[in-house]
Amino acid sequence: MNPAIVTDVRYRMSLPVIRSLGKSGIPVICTERSVCKPGAALGFYSAHSSKNIFISDATASPSAFLADLKNIADGLDLRPVIIPVGISSLLELCRVSEKVSEFADVALPPLDSIELANDKSRLIPYAEGVGIPVPETTFLKDGETVGSLASRIAYPAVIKLPRGEMLGLSPDDRYKIVKTQDEFITHFTRLSALDDNILVQQYILGDGYGVSAVFDKNSEPLEIFCHHRLREYPASGGPSCFCESADIPELADYAIKLLKSLKWTGVAMVEFKGSPETGFYLMEINPRFWGSSALAPNSGCNISLALYEASRGKTASPYTSFSAKYNVGHKMRFLLQDLLSFPAYFKKSKSKLKFTFSFFAGLLNPKISDGVLDIRDIKSSLAYLRQALKKTDSIVR
Repeated sequence: MNPAIVTDVRYRMSLPVIRSLGKSGIPVICTERSVCKPGAALGFYSAHSSKNIFISDATASPSAFLADLKNIADGLDLRPVIIPVGISSLLELCRVSEKVSEFADVALPPLDSIELANDKSRLIPYAEGVGIPVPETTFLKDGETVGSLASRIAYPAVIKLPRGEMLGLSPDDRYKIVKTQDEFITHFTRLSALDDNILVQQYILGDGYGVSAVFDKNSEPLEIFCHHRLREYPASGGPSCFCESADIPELADYAIKLLKSLKWTGVAMVEFKGSPETGFYLMEINPRFWGSSALAPNSGCNISLALYEASRGKTASPYTSFSAKYNVGHKMRFLLQDLLSFPAYFKKSKSKLKFTFSFFAGLLNPKISDGVLDIRDIKSSLAYLRQALKKTDSIVR
């Protein structure tokens, strides 16, 4: 089979990609930027990697990045598929898509679509215009003071950077939930130093939900997967640390409608927040593999293979309605992050004894999978544990 070149294998979400492709019989070439710290390239440790190669950084040396990928492709017997994991690699491939197509296959969204998806200040009004429910959103008006803005909004509110990921910030550093005018002024002023187009949104009650999809060259979905975020770390709003696969036709329809309007090709995860009782609202589009992407293959949905096939030209029938074709209700955790989340969820639980029993009973449940740790790919699992424990140690000290 044609090999797959997977970029940015330092990220934990690269592991389900590498594992899924490898288990499907596809030779996987793992690549990472040459400035990556020794031992940090998790994918290099995977049993499913057939070759590990350091390449130039897509942001610092875009022309060298492209040349390195071409050199890899030129040394292969079969035309490769490129699977970008990191946002910087994805953006650079979009910018030079015509040159990339000369030596490799890759499924990429239009550059203007991915730039819109990456900018919440543009995405929210666009999504509202195509009929997607969005939170009430406002900005600092021309001539308006921060104090005036603080006095005219309802609390709690959420202050968001429109392009936080492009600034290299972690998810919990891209926004701040505020409950008072003083908090608003403090955090709005701090975030405004990073971007002058800050969003202020109503705080949406409820849980986080995601609709992930792979679109073919005709902007039709080859694969759709829904999930429900059960716990996050930090609990105030961060990446998912405990989640489950779900069957949510309403959200699938919203996500497909939005992505089709953007003429999307490739992978994306559309994030919503809310509840069936109060309604769901769009939070963002993640135009790459998302943090809990391992839940899809763990539930029987091979998103990575679908992206590989879309890159090779496979097309889908026109989308009609969503019907889950995977194990709905499968739960997955990230062990260390979930353990760290326990104090916050314990504190806000109505029945602390019931929550404690449920939490620790879940740790012993073999039917709950882990997002990274896999005895069948032990070296990459141990490499991840080493990294995670170092971060955990710095948090708890």
